[in-house]
Formats: sequence, C-alpha cells, structure tokens
Amino acid sequence: MDKSREILKRIWGYDNFRPLQEDIVDAAIYGKDVLALLPTGGGKSICFQVPGLAREGICIVISPLIALMEDQVRQLVSRGVRAKALTSGMSYRDMDITLDNARFGGLDFLYVSPERIQTRLFQERLKLMEVGLLVVDEAHCISEWGHDFRPPYLMINTIREIHPQVPIMAVTATATEHVKNEIIEQLHLHHPQVFEAPFERSNLTYEVYPVANKPDALLKLCERMAGYVGIVYCQTRRSVKEVMKLLISQNIKANMYHGGMEREERSLALNQWLSEETPIMVATNAFGMGIDKPNVRFVAHFEIPNNPEAYFQEAGRAGRDGHPARTFAFLAPNDLELLEQRIEAQFPPIEEIKFVYRALCNFLKIAIGSGDNETYPIDFPLFTKRFKLDPKVVYPALKLLEMNGNIVFSENAMHRSRLKITINNAHLYSFQLSNPTVDPLITLICRTNSHVFDEFCEINEWQFCKQLKLSKEALTQQLEFLESHGIIDITWKTSNPLVTFLHERKPDDYLEISPEHYLYRKERAFVRLNAMKEFVEREECRQVQLIRYFGQETAPCGKCDVCKRSNILETPADLPKQIMELFTKPLAQREVLMQFHESLHEAVKDALKQLLIDEQIVFNSGRYSIRR
Repeated sequence: MDKSREILKRIWGYDNFRPLQEDIVDAAIYGKDVLALLPTGGGKSICFQVPGLAREGICIVISPLIALMEDQVRQLVSRGVRAKALTSGMSYRDMDITLDNARFGGLDFLYVSPERIQTRLFQERLKLMEVGLLVVDEAHCISEWGHDFRPPYLMINTIREIHPQVPIMAVTATATEHVKNEIIEQLHLHHPQVFEAPFERSNLTYEVYPVANKPDALLKLCERMAGYVGIVYCQTRRSVKEVMKLLISQNIKANMYHGGMEREERSLALNQWLSEETPIMVATNAFGMGIDKPNVRFVAHFEIPNNPEAYFQEAGRAGRDGHPARTFAFLAPNDLELLEQRIEAQFPPIEEIKFVYRALCNFLKIAIGSGDNETYPIDFPLFTKRFKLDPKVVYPALKLLEMNGNIVFSENAMHRSRLKITINNAHLYSFQLSNPTVDPLITLICRTNSHVFDEFCEINEWQFCKQLKLSKEALTQQLEFLESHGIIDITWKTSNPLVTFLHERKPDDYLEISPEHYLYRKERAFVRLNAMKEFVEREECRQVQLIRYFGQETAPCGKCDVCKRSNILETPADLPKQIMELFTKPLAQREVLMQFHESLHEAVKDALKQLLIDEQIVFNSGRYSIRR
C-alpha cells in the first residue's frame, strides 16, 4: 500500500487514489489476476501503470487502439517513465530494436497490439523477457458478445502459456454480465479478483429529444450552453464537417476532430479545445481516447450510435470533475430507420467481402504465399477507383475481414516519420563537414532526439520545416539524401490507412468466411441496435435503463427527460432538496438553472431566494454555496 502511494505521488503527483483504484492496484502488486470494470473517466490507466512500476520486470500492455497506445506512451515518457509501443507501420528493424530494449531491461512498459503478439519475432523475445505484469486493455474486445470484437484477442492466452506465473489484469469501461464471464474464461484468469465500479454517474443527466429539425435544435442548445465546454458527436466525417460549418456560420466557437485529419490539424484542434479557445468540439468517436478534460459540461449526440456501449462511453466524457453535466441525444423522425440501414450496410454479402480481399491483395501486389504479418499503407480512393468498388461496401468488408482474423485495418493509423542514425558520432561529424547543406538538419535531429543513435525516434516534419525554414519538399529531399547515403533508416510518415495481413495470402478458394460466424455477428449487432432503440423509445428513466443494461440497478434519476415528463421527484416542493444536492462546489445561478427544465426556471429562482432567506445557502462573488 505504501509503495503504491509513493509511486502515485512521485510519478503523477497525486496524494490519494480514486475509489477502487487502490484495491485494484494492490491486488495486482500482490500477484493476483484482476478484472477491473471502471466506466469512462474512472482512471483505468493508473490502475495498471502503478503496479506495472511496482512489480519487478516489464509491464506488457495489450491494446487494440494505436492512437491510445501512442498517447499513453507519450504521457508516460513525459513523466520520466521508459515506455514504447509496438505498432503496425513500424519497420522490422524498429521492432527488433524495441524488443531488444524490452528484453534487456531498457523499458518499464511495452504497449503492443493483439496482432503483434502472434508473430514469431515477438514470441521468441517474450520468452527471454522478465515480465512483471500483463495488462489487457479494452478487454471486452475478446468477446463475440461485445460491441468491438477483435479475433486476435483470443490468442492473448498464449502469453500465459509462456509466462504462467505472471499476473494478468483485464480492464474495460463497458461489459455486460455475459462479456465479463467470457473475459475471465478466454484469458484463463485464475480465481480473479473482480472490481466493478458503480456505473451510475449521479452528476450526469441523460436526455433524448425527438426533434423535427436537428440543426435548429443543436443551435439552440449551443446558444443555451454558451461559455461552457461541450462535445457534439456525429457518426460520420461528413456529418462532422456539416455540423462544424453550421456552428461557425452562427458565430459559435467550435472546432472539429475526425480520423481523416492530419495529425497536426487534430493536435491544433485538441489544444484549442483544451484551452477553451474553441469550447465546442464536433467529432466522430475518434475523439475521446485518452483525453481527460474534467469540466465538459455537456455532450450532444447529433446522431446516436448503434449500441448502448458506445453511447455510454461518449456520454460519459461529460462531468468527469463530478459536477453537474448534461447529455443530449437528438432524434429525427427517420433516424431509427437509418440506424437499421447502417447496420445492414455493415454486412455486405460474403462473396463481395471475398472479392474485396482479392482486389486488395492485387492492388498491393501480394502474391499467393506471401504477406504474412506485413503492413501496407492503402490509398483508399485510388483502390476503390481502380477496381470500380463502392466505398460503402469496401469499408465494412475490410472491417469484417478484420473480425474474421484475416487483416487488421487501422483507419486512424496516421503517424509521423520515424528515423534512426545508423553510423557513429565520428563518421556522422565527418559526413556533416563534407555535406554542409544537410548539416543543420542533422544537428536538429540529434538535438531533438537524444536516443536517435540507439532507436527509432519520431520527427515532427512540420516543426522541422519551421525551424530550418525549409519547404516540405526540400525537407523530404534532404531526408531522402541522408537515407540514400546510409546515414539514417527511416519509416516515412503516412496519412493513409494501414492494412496488416495476419496470414499469408492463400489461393482465392481457400479464403474462409464462416456463414455461421457472419450471421451470428450480424444478429448480435441487431440485438445491440434494438437495445439502443429501446433506450430512446421506452418511457422509463434513462439512467435506470442504461445501468440495467450493464447488469446493475439504480433508482430513477428524477432529472432526465422521461423523469421530467413523469414528474418523478421533480415537483416544486422537492426543488429545494434537489438544488441543495447540486452544491458540491459554488455555482452561479446560470449553472443551477441548466440542471432543470426551462419550465421550472422561475420556480428554481424562487427556491434559491428562499434558501438564502432560510440561511441554508450563501451568495458570494456571484456564486451560491452551502452555508458552512
């Protein structure tokens, strides 16, 4: 216990753990298998990073999301912790160096995708590593009942065969009872200690509103929430762009974030949102991974997701500071019909899926018998044009090939160029003297990456161009010059999606897509869709429905749209009690009013006046608070 708190204070600067965190951490430190279910914003990473540092040996973290892996690695490195990620797009030499660092004690954390753990290179080096803890992040991906099934997760238990005594921690934000049982079974957890935080977020209000004009409803919401930080979620990049234009046209300060943007664009949008220069972010579900902004006061779903898991995670990004926050879902008359069409489109006929696979192999010039564990960037528009394919078919076909265990399709895998200097200092100095044109570039590379002689390091080409006063083309030419002279090894930046083949290409007749698995997954998708439809249509407290979906029980919230219509708890006589419960911190009148329906605003103002008269609250510096 003392050790875990010392690490928490030294690395993160926190004096105390959040509820459940310390129990989870100590169970892992003492070598127990653990299943931890913590809702979005519950501090899952702390739960495995602290014991990862406390236990002897390296901590291996398996995660399906490249962006999340890279974000956590950056955060750990910024705190002085030695961490690396093994991702698609890395060269063989880059992976080789990273695994050697892990093997010889040069890393505290190694993040790896579930696909990479199956490679011979990884498994041979793993046998030689001293592993202290194995972490399975987003553990629901192991279940075919889950909303994000990934077949490679089923192979994670091979690590247990190599290191049978190493404790496993499985963490996830959302899991039904069936999914929890499947995680324990598939990972071969030994008498696991199960920690499950209450899924209820009492400070959050879940609200669903049928509207005839969604753009108009969203504009009114943003005007009402002016000055507050919010997120507007859309299901497609096209919708993100359209909503962004709508808000900007009305002089609402907003920015957008989706997987198709350049990394620098996304980083700028994120920083402007974090600084509240543009307090509203319009985004796809690519926005949210690893982003921790406590004071998000509202989340709006311009388009609702296909399943309750996604909705719960996205809505849960509001109110992480524990103070009141609201979530809104807008429902147009034909939205549920469109949702059904969207699910149907996610399952093109099996023959079309096989045709996309053959076209992909031909496009990337992968011969039969080759391609095993190789990664390729794919120019999506050129691919669909050359083979006369409908993009609306290709994308779901690639996702189904991924679920079938044939490929990994990393749509948001954009990464910067990575390079390593391949000669020693003396030879490099001599080269600089004889090639003064590239001397400033070499000097900048060495100055910004102290380990560049030992390992591959990211370079920020945009920043390099700015500092060296070079055009993008001139910088590329200089890097190519260094590569051609054997000065650097480089893996070039790509903004294209990446495709990793998990097996060698087999003759066309040998590609198997089980009709039973295909139909089962389609059926499960519609089961989750029906649960989402029931959530928005059923006249029952939104919170009660959500919490019950995840196997827990709670009382009606009294605040959602259904409760308001049913007048549960919310009567003028109950207003003082409800208002008093809001004061976990001082609040302005406007912040109090936003927690109640507009029809009650005058009654709320009257109640505030009476609470002041009764000396139950005080008013200082423009804010109300409880009298101490």
